[in-house]
Amino acid sequence: MEIKWRHRQDRFTGRLAGSLLALALTAGLVAAAPGLDGAARAVNLEEECTLKVAPVDPSGSNQEMAADLAGAAVTVDLYKVADAQPVSGYDAYTYKFLEGYQELEDIYSSSPDNADWKKMAQKAAGYVKENQAAALEPVKSAAISGGYAQFGGLKSGLYLLIARGTDIKDYWTTVKQQGEEGDAEPAESIATLARSVKYEYTYSPEMISLPGKEGNTTAGSGEWLYHMEASLKPEQSLRYGSLEIVKTLRSYETKDPATFVFQVKGVLGEETVFDDMVSLTFTAEDGPGQKSVVLEDRIPVGAVVTVTEVYSGGIYDQISITPDPVTIEANNIVSVAFTNDYNETNRGGGSVTNRFNQSETGWHLQKVYDDGRVEEQGNE
Repeated sequence: MEIKWRHRQDRFTGRLAGSLLALALTAGLVAAAPGLDGAARAVNLEEECTLKVAPVDPSGSNQEMAADLAGAAVTVDLYKVADAQPVSGYDAYTYKFLEGYQELEDIYSSSPDNADWKKMAQKAAGYVKENQAAALEPVKSAAISGGYAQFGGLKSGLYLLIARGTDIKDYWTTVKQQGEEGDAEPAESIATLARSVKYEYTYSPEMISLPGKEGNTTAGSGEWLYHMEASLKPEQSLRYGSLEIVKTLRSYETKDPATFVFQVKGVLGEETVFDDMVSLTFTAEDGPGQKSVVLEDRIPVGAVVTVTEVYSGGIYDQISITPDPVTIEANNIVSVAFTNDYNETNRGGGSVTNRFNQSETGWHLQKVYDDGRVEEQGNE
């Protein structure tokens, strides 16, 4: 039997035709469907659906990202938000929102656009986040394997899709998004995290309706699709790790503070990704011994870092450095150790370390002296 969509201009029909998106209910979800042949058949809401979800669309410019995510541990959770209900007289269906998600009806009932679907996904994700401690579980979870998380036996309806790092316990985060015109601050929205060795991926919650039709709709002509494939669109950013510089001073001349200045340079591939100066100062109270400074979460993971001692006051000779260079790791603090000793010259010395900090009014210079004094300079 051929099903033809009847284009009536009432509000309810317009909502079905214009906003019941099946595959791409929010901007972050990309879906693909096979070509269709033959006459369309009426929707069967009793037929079980399947879904395959990729962590990123592997086509085009995303190929490098897809290759990186292939080595990451990503799990996809599905939460049932609404049951599908047939619409009498039409080859389409609407939703009956489940307990905990009824507030979404207020947004859905006003002919939602793409921005409204994002709001619905955010509200649904907020409910999930707040109630996980109360044992709120997804209806299904699947790890990405062979490029997809695969789900079977899904009943018709609307689902919330959460992608997360399998090995990340606290995977919830927030991201800033452009708010409405005139807003003082960018809006914050709920997101989740996943990580590969070098990159962090941020996923926005998505919503998907099953079954769907070609053209990303649950209304209109065309064959109903009960076996769907979808690809997510995460944001990618470099992960950062920490470097510790350890200084051992074998003996100390008490006339002046002993200041040591290091140049830290990190290279990732052929690009210099970090270049800064760091200082360590020993005072009479410290005497000989060991001190350290940690550059915490400042250097991209995988960067090869060379630390060079560029100043030691002229009276302390460098005895050793171990090791040089080093590679920044994701979950460990990588250390470089220097040992110096007094060379009996008694020439003395000192230093000032310049630091540049950015604020809303521009760049500011800080001068940090050996004795710990900090002098603020004006805009640069």
